[in-house]
Amino acid sequence: MLSNHWRCVLTGLGCVAIAFVWQFLTVHFNYDGRWNALFSTGQNFPQPPALSSERLFVFPGPGYDGEMYHYIAHDPFLRRGFSKYMDAPALRYRRILIPFGAYVLALGRDEWVDGAYIGIILLAIFCGGYWLSLYFSRAGFGAALGLAFLLIPATLTSIDRMTVDVGLAALCIAFVLLVAHQSRGRLYAVLAAAMLVRETGLLLIVGYVLWLLWTRHFRSALFFSTAAIPALAWYAFIEFNLKPRQVSAFSLIPFRGLAEQFANPYHYAFPSWIAAFATVLDYAALAGVVLAIAFAIRMAWERLAGPIEFSVYCFAVLAVFLYAPGAWREVYAFGRTLSPLLVLLALYGVSKRQWIGLLPLLLIVPRTAIQLAPQAIGIFRKIF
Repeated sequence: MLSNHWRCVLTGLGCVAIAFVWQFLTVHFNYDGRWNALFSTGQNFPQPPALSSERLFVFPGPGYDGEMYHYIAHDPFLRRGFSKYMDAPALRYRRILIPFGAYVLALGRDEWVDGAYIGIILLAIFCGGYWLSLYFSRAGFGAALGLAFLLIPATLTSIDRMTVDVGLAALCIAFVLLVAHQSRGRLYAVLAAAMLVRETGLLLIVGYVLWLLWTRHFRSALFFSTAAIPALAWYAFIEFNLKPRQVSAFSLIPFRGLAEQFANPYHYAFPSWIAAFATVLDYAALAGVVLAIAFAIRMAWERLAGPIEFSVYCFAVLAVFLYAPGAWREVYAFGRTLSPLLVLLALYGVSKRQWIGLLPLLLIVPRTAIQLAPQAIGIFRKIF
């Protein structure tokens, strides 16, 4: 009979298998077998001539974030001038860990980078599935529930468009596991890695340090605050080598982004009933964010204090003031950005047997998942 550890490992491998099979099918049937289509390269930006041999699959329009991380993986140290083919290079280069991991795995060879990048994304999916399975099993549930990692908006988006957000979602689960078992060394590594995956990973560090200060563990607070140093050093390197481009990420007016999206929903160029259905799911997803913020406010009102609670508060503040261009325009944007908030609330709810904590995530998942519907239809038509 399998031990609990191996059941969790198999669950992580199951997540990888499902994600890879989906990618294989959509690449084979929708993108003529061209795996670089997963990077969602758009025609609005010229492609680096050095990558002309890759025959990039180019979509009409602006493309998506995976396009930028793909270029970073080929040029992580800003030596080849790929930054001039990117929309906001100083911002994109902050999110170095996954592209750099692909560069290292590929031994710096261009012809191996694309496969290595996809492999790193699948590794993040394995870790997330394994850690979530471990969390559920320790909470008294079946290890197979770790397969739910595939439904997290950050995971779905990364599978589909090679964004880096799956890494932060996985590290949030590792954070929850490690604070429960007081593993200082591994927790420090997770916090440092989180900020290198995406700058919003800083909020995990802030939340944990605030809790340590709240509980008067001042020396520990000072120690864990240094987990931000590797990322800050990397940011300094970027600032020195790139001309910063001003990107307005926040508004001083709370709920401005949410309110504007509620008032001006996305207009779909679909038949009326399909557009109406998608709009309803859009509103449900936005309602999930509102509910998540409301839960965080209630937790703060009840003065719930713990490392998970403080991290929830930090990510809720992000949701309240987030106002980056396009941040609320569609669910792939705000769903993946706010996945840490959704994950932390869901895990907190599971630990307390307060199942309503799962509701914000459950409200966002359907709209995120139907982004894959056109590809699913393409696969179905080709097979049948």
